[in-house]
Amino acid sequence: MIVDSILGNTTLIIIAIWLFFVINKNNSIFNFLLVAFLLRSSFLLLDQYFIILPDSTGDAIKYEFKAFSYSKDYGLKIIFNLIQNDSFFISRIISIFYTLFDRSPMMVKAFSVWMGVGSVYLIYRLAFELWGQQVAIKAGWVAALFPSLILYSAIILKESYIIFFLIYGLIGCVLFIKEKKISNFIQACFGLLVATAINGTMIFGIITFLAYVLFNIIKNENFFLYKNKIFTILLSLVIILPIYLYVKGHYAIPKFGNFERLKNIEIILIKISFSSRVSTQFGDLGAAYPKWLIPKNLEEIIYLSPIRMIYFLYSPFPWDIKRLSHLVGLLDSLLYIYLSICFWKNREKCFQDPSLRFLILFLLFLFLSIVGV
Repeated sequence: MIVDSILGNTTLIIIAIWLFFVINKNNSIFNFLLVAFLLRSSFLLLDQYFIILPDSTGDAIKYEFKAFSYSKDYGLKIIFNLIQNDSFFISRIISIFYTLFDRSPMMVKAFSVWMGVGSVYLIYRLAFELWGQQVAIKAGWVAALFPSLILYSAIILKESYIIFFLIYGLIGCVLFIKEKKISNFIQACFGLLVATAINGTMIFGIITFLAYVLFNIIKNENFFLYKNKIFTILLSLVIILPIYLYVKGHYAIPKFGNFERLKNIEIILIKISFSSRVSTQFGDLGAAYPKWLIPKNLEEIIYLSPIRMIYFLYSPFPWDIKRLSHLVGLLDSLLYIYLSICFWKNREKCFQDPSLRFLILFLLFLFLSIVGV
C-alpha cells in the first residue's frame, strides 16, 4: 500500500511537471488542460482512497492482474512478446513498469490520467488543424469536461490509451491530406497501428486511411506520389500486402481472429450476442444493446446495424438506465446528441473540406466495424 501510494503520487507529480512545460509553451490552453488534469487526478484519488468508481472493477482488475502476472512470469522478456492475438497489449506494457519498479495499481491509474490529459491536448490540436484557434479551445473544453473521458482517464482501462493514439494518428492523417509530407504519413500509420495493437477493431481505421491514399494516387495526377512511380508501387504493396496475407490466413487480428474465423457467421453471431448482452460483473445489467437488437442471422446483421450504430452513439436512453454508472453514459449521450446537431447544421461546410470528408468516412467505417463489438 505504501509503495503503491509512493509510486502513484510520484507519477502524478511527474505529470504535473510535464503539464507545466506544455502549458508554458502555449498559455491559451492553460485553463482547460489544468481543469482536465485536476478532474482526472481527483477521480483517481477518489477511486484510490475513498470510493469505488463505476467500471473500476471487472475488466480494470483483470488488466491490472494480467500485468502483474506478466511481470512475475516474464520480467523484461515480455518486450519480445508484446504483440499477441489477444486484448492484453496494455497489460504487457504495464508489466514492464512493474518489473522496473514494483506493483502499483495507482501508478497505472496515473498513466491513464497522463493519456487522458494528453488526449485533451491532442483533440485541441486536431481541432486547431481543422478550424483554427477559437474552435480548438472550445473542443479542448468539451474534451476536458466529457464525463466518460474523465472516468476512463482515472481507472485501469484501455480507452484512454486508444483515444490518445487514435487522435494522434488522425492528426497525422489530416496533416498528410493538407501538406502531403511523408512525416505526416508515418505519424498517421504509427498512431493507428498502436491503437490497433490495443484494440484490433482499429485495423479498419488503418485500412480506411491507406485506401484513401491509394485512391488519391490513382485518381489525381497531381497527387504528390504520382510522379514517383517506385514509391507509388511500394506504397501500394504496403496497402495491399497486409490484406492479402490476412486473407491467406498468415496472421490474426485481435477481437476478430483470422480470416477463416471471420467468414464463419456462427462465430460472429455468438460473439455479437455475448458482447451485446453479457457483462462479466453485472450480467444483463451491463448490456450494451436490448434483446431485439441482437442479430440471429446475416440478414439481421445487415439491417440492424444502422440501429445498433444509433444505440452505440446515443445510448443509454433514459429507459435503459439500470445502474449508477449508466448515468455517466446518459450525460455522454446528451453531449453526442448536441455534437450531432452541430454537425448536421454545418454538414455542407464539412463535406467541402477534404480533411473533414476523410474524417467522416473514417468514423463511418470505424463505427460500422465496432457496432457488434
